[in-house]
Amino acid sequence: MQPAPKSKSGSYRPDGPGELHDGLRPHQYRRWSPDAKARMATEALAPRANVSAPAPSLGVSPSGSQADARPSQANGSALRPRETAPVLPIATDLFRAFNEAGLKYGIIQDLASLHDGLSGRDDLDVLLDKHDYPAFCSIVSQLHGRRSVSLSCYDNVCAGREDWFLPDFSHGRYLHLDMHIGGRVGREFRKRYPVFDYPAITGWGSISIDGVSIPVVSSEDELRITIARFAFRAWAPPWRQWITVGDGWKDQIARLPFLSSESGLRVMEYELGGGRTVSCRFMQSGDGLAAHRGDLARLRRSIREMCGFTGRYGIADAAVHLARKTSYLGLRFLQRLMPGSFPPKRRPAAGGFVVALIGPDGTGKSTQADRLTQIFRWKFGCAQAYVGTGDGNGWWLRKALQALVFPHRRRLKSLAGHDGKDSLGRSGAKEGVAAAALALWAVLIAFERYAVVKRAHRWATRGLIVICDRWPQALRSGYLDGPTIPPHLFSVPGLSALARLEQRLYQKMAECQPHLTLHLVSDFAVSEQRKPGDIKKEAFDARLSLMAELRARDKNIRTVDASTDVEAVGRELFRHIWLSL
Repeated sequence: MQPAPKSKSGSYRPDGPGELHDGLRPHQYRRWSPDAKARMATEALAPRANVSAPAPSLGVSPSGSQADARPSQANGSALRPRETAPVLPIATDLFRAFNEAGLKYGIIQDLASLHDGLSGRDDLDVLLDKHDYPAFCSIVSQLHGRRSVSLSCYDNVCAGREDWFLPDFSHGRYLHLDMHIGGRVGREFRKRYPVFDYPAITGWGSISIDGVSIPVVSSEDELRITIARFAFRAWAPPWRQWITVGDGWKDQIARLPFLSSESGLRVMEYELGGGRTVSCRFMQSGDGLAAHRGDLARLRRSIREMCGFTGRYGIADAAVHLARKTSYLGLRFLQRLMPGSFPPKRRPAAGGFVVALIGPDGTGKSTQADRLTQIFRWKFGCAQAYVGTGDGNGWWLRKALQALVFPHRRRLKSLAGHDGKDSLGRSGAKEGVAAAALALWAVLIAFERYAVVKRAHRWATRGLIVICDRWPQALRSGYLDGPTIPPHLFSVPGLSALARLEQRLYQKMAECQPHLTLHLVSDFAVSEQRKPGDIKKEAFDARLSLMAELRARDKNIRTVDASTDVEAVGRELFRHIWLSL
């Protein structure tokens, strides 16, 4: 590429920008020296671990006329992350694979948020050439990537945009790729006008992360994209000539280079199809930044005309945006009012998923269920279900009755443990009342568990990932959330009906198995260390024996060693769940 010709004002226009199907190009630029660009990028990335200074820019001419990556934050302190977080190894593996395959791609976000994206804390906005889409899908599939889908009423749904997620099993987290085949602008819920694609980017810079070069959008093109987006998002009362640039746009626009035509007034000119130009004026007043209403309106109208939309499409865009946003707000309200009753914003393309964590007391089921729910809920629709009788959620009637009969728990355990032979003896009507109360309590537990099991599968059909703490089994009474009423009570008049009802409920639950069952196993010493005195060794071994019997019946059950630290167990559980999505 030849050096770009300079204008009299010291700015330049890049040569060979590629054929722009939308015809939208910046007319004026400020020339950044290579030293200044490198210094800006180095300052942005210096506080972050595992991220080096910028590598030589991709396609830079000998004069260094192309811009490279640089932060969009005006305040240097804002560039420091909340806490030290390393770049996930899957990020370098992904971009290394892209480079080796020769994909045409680039990051189209500012460097201030790039580290959070690479460490799995934020999105990564990736622009991809549409001809490389099949190769992109092949690479992310080899890296166990998963795609999500959303209802059409959400703001993240538009043509040419997809959400992809790549797991990093070494850290138990995942990357979120906000992948654009062709970028579109428009109102928040009406992005219909293609403004840029990969050939439309006039220049790419690059940064180096762990020896892997990653192309990033040039400052000129980022300015072009930002102002085009802002033109469709800006709003102010009709009697105001200047529209205030909000905080979400101010820092980004203020850092991007554009010329000052006079004191307090900065101008950005766009060269459009047919030799026309559109100027966008920005006025600086104190700490505020404002854009001219008429200029933004002309830019919107010109973009629509270039995309083949003539006439009063602005009114149609506003009406569609209002209808979709109303649907979105109504859906969000209903989701808060009735959690799990509606599809989430993002759900796996393969559908929802039910995961059950099973193990004796002290193996960390509840802790891991909380951690996994938090991890997957970052971007996916994820819910948690509790199928036990302890401190988790449950019916108030069952909990009240449980508190009432709690003093008689030893008798219940004795009946179940001795296969119906009461080791505490009989004392007449008092024992009969206690047995009836315990049987009623057991039936309420069965109904509650049955409701939770059915609800978990309903949530999964709507696209949620459901993490279940425990799961009922019908193989043996008294263990691992199985039937509670001892077999000998089947012959007791009045209680036999409750016992048979409980058995039918557990048989129905056995027909609704989770999509993935994970058994947490460990030694008794681990359980005793975590929950001293909570369970005896005989009961612990009985539960492990029952789990082994369950695995013999179902070869798809996975085992996870729960004797290691919480982080290691969580990473192993994350790996099993992700590979089963």
